[in-house]
Amino acid sequence: MITDRFSKMFKRYSFQYWVVITLELLERGAYYGIMGYFPVHMMRNLGFTGTEFGILYALLLALLYTVPIISSSLAKRFGYKKILLMAFIILAPTYFALTFLEGYIIFFPLIIAWGIGAGAFKPMVSATIAHVTDKESRNSAYSIYYLTINWGSLIAMVMIGFLIPEAFAQIAFVVGAVLITANLIVTFIFYKNPVKIDTEERLSAAFGRMFNVLKDRKFTILLLIYAGFFFVFSSMHTFLAVYYTEFGIKPWGWFEAPLMTAFNPLTIVLLGPFLSRFMDRFHSLKLMITGMFIFIFGILLLGMVPIWYIFMIGIVIFSVGEFLTHPNFISYVSKIAPHDKVALYMGYAFIPSAIGNVTGSLAGGVLWDAIAVGKEQPSFFWAIYVAIGLITIANFLIYNRWISIKKGTAETKPSFFNSRYTYIGIYSLVVFVIILGMNVGRTAYVGVQEGGEEDIITYSEITISERMTDTLSEGDSMTFSFEVIDPNVIFFNISLTWQDEDDIQRLRTYENEPDTFKLSIEMTNITSVSNSGSNTHGSEGTIELDLSFNGEPENYNWTGTYNVIVELVSAGDFSPGVGVGLIGFGDTSNSFELVVDYTYLSEEKNE
Repeated sequence: MITDRFSKMFKRYSFQYWVVITLELLERGAYYGIMGYFPVHMMRNLGFTGTEFGILYALLLALLYTVPIISSSLAKRFGYKKILLMAFIILAPTYFALTFLEGYIIFFPLIIAWGIGAGAFKPMVSATIAHVTDKESRNSAYSIYYLTINWGSLIAMVMIGFLIPEAFAQIAFVVGAVLITANLIVTFIFYKNPVKIDTEERLSAAFGRMFNVLKDRKFTILLLIYAGFFFVFSSMHTFLAVYYTEFGIKPWGWFEAPLMTAFNPLTIVLLGPFLSRFMDRFHSLKLMITGMFIFIFGILLLGMVPIWYIFMIGIVIFSVGEFLTHPNFISYVSKIAPHDKVALYMGYAFIPSAIGNVTGSLAGGVLWDAIAVGKEQPSFFWAIYVAIGLITIANFLIYNRWISIKKGTAETKPSFFNSRYTYIGIYSLVVFVIILGMNVGRTAYVGVQEGGEEDIITYSEITISERMTDTLSEGDSMTFSFEVIDPNVIFFNISLTWQDEDDIQRLRTYENEPDTFKLSIEMTNITSVSNSGSNTHGSEGTIELDLSFNGEPENYNWTGTYNVIVELVSAGDFSPGVGVGLIGFGDTSNSFELVVDYTYLSEEKNE
């Protein structure tokens, strides 16, 4: 029974485990609910460039992943509970204040407060889990922890995506403030410190321990290699949503960016429980490497094929890879850390996130403006991230081989994880991916161009007119070709006029009979249209053809070559009228004037 399974799962872990899981659920809901709109709000609603957003986001992430080093040390002196309360007291008003900001410079102090609050919170939950669970169940405990992160982000993203339109994206900050306030209450009432407070702890000792921890060469190399994963991962929260909206991938107007990003946590919460059941059976490091392979394949797919359903499949694939990678990294660190330094090692486990996310956001902002937007080559932009992911995987394979040899546990038979040919082959794939990204082709950029505030676009009607005269013999026709290159054509008018000759006097009056012309227009993507007409005696003859088109912006349907055909069906002889036995005079030709006008919508930008 499903209920029995859930009952056993809840009983397997302590009450404090489920308290911190609740805190993680609400905090991640606040953070990722905001992140579903944050880059779109900054670049589309406020008009910041990719580089400007990259700088702000890099500042946030730098604090988000370095503050844990300090907060994990402070937790020993003041207790985990006080650090959690302090984090929430900082975050709630910060989120609320961010709702009202518009200027670029004024974002900096609140981004700093955001980074300090979220960074102080970050190691508290993972360290608490390490203290309240045993090693045998820790892989699955961290899998549930990671599922909780994604449940929080999924629920928040779906609610915000459906209830808050893009134009009012800043309201997401208010939602975040409410969720953080709820966390403050839960912490105050239910949370208890998992370890005893050490009043002798000094902040200066944190930096002394830093050098001691980083003397662990195996651990330090692990952190540096894993930074490559977070370099790639940074693109998920910086430019994935903007890629979705700015390059025309969005399938429906109501399907806002948070709903798209919700596919990531949705995949994890649906597939994660099945995957987590098998995680304890495998080596954490090998699961990480496998997860990274799946992760970058998903990015490769969505980056090379800008079609919405392929894009969504790519998200599902990289989400599975993410779930296999990061929880097992945390579990791996908790296992290799000395028992009395678990919290300390868990704090330093955020160093790869700091290095990778900061460098990835800064480099990504520049690459986004220069390559994705500037050259309209988002495929090349994503290929660079995939290439870095491949290099990271190859480095981890070398690390795994080195660790195995050092421990004397190297596998005697060649396998994927210990063969030198594996990582050599992966290094060679880097060149292939870069060449692929450069040659996929251009994808039209449809978003706000770089340069501050969004331009106000209006359209005015422009009319192009062409006039020509000629002469036709009876029964002949003449074709005139007009090349229309301007999009947004809304109207096409062709006017044919002619003046019939006057009557003639030959002992008596001979009346000139009416001339008959036929006017036709042909184009490859419209049905041929024609009309015929004759003038009345002694007057000017006129035939007109009018075509109306759909002039929506960027509509090229009615551009191309128009062939206008003029035919003189009958020239109209000179008739003797009522007289008997008299012979009339023939009329074999006539001159005409053709006027072609077309009107299109011209785009005007008012900055």
